[in-house]
Amino acid sequence: MSITLGKRSFEAASRYMLREFTMSYNFLAMSCTLRNMGLINCADWCLEKSENNRLKAMEVFHHLENRGIKFKLAPIPASRQDWRAPLHIFEEIYRQEQELSGMISVVYESALADKDFIMQQFVMNFFEYHLKSELDALNLLNRLRKMQSSDIGVFEFDAELKSIS
Repeated sequence: MSITLGKRSFEAASRYMLREFTMSYNFLAMSCTLRNMGLINCADWCLEKSENNRLKAMEVFHHLENRGIKFKLAPIPASRQDWRAPLHIFEEIYRQEQELSGMISVVYESALADKDFIMQQFVMNFFEYHLKSELDALNLLNRLRKMQSSDIGVFEFDAELKSIS
């Protein structure tokens, strides 16, 4: 068994890490927007998600670093900040969670192709986390869709998020 990191594994892990950092920044932007809408609990929930994404990115960063890889970080793309409704934000959250789930699968597939057993084992720990994140986002999105017909429903949704955080 080799401890060398395969090229495909490295590239896929780097893209995944950048996407996690980008999502962390996106969640900060979403938090600001939600706070400006008066949805404090939704904003706090997004802050927590931002930190979770940053921590996942850092896990990959440390994994690569611990394997002796020398790399440079790519710039984080600018975040969208023009959402007009909480529903649009939660639709975006769900879409991004699906994207991350797909990206971690690509990292695993790349590790398989490279016969990088260490990376395979490392990313296995991410699958359950991503499944839960994706399902949580879908459940919240569906709940908000049902409640969004009135401003009161949106604020009830915000109040419910306080108990989830």
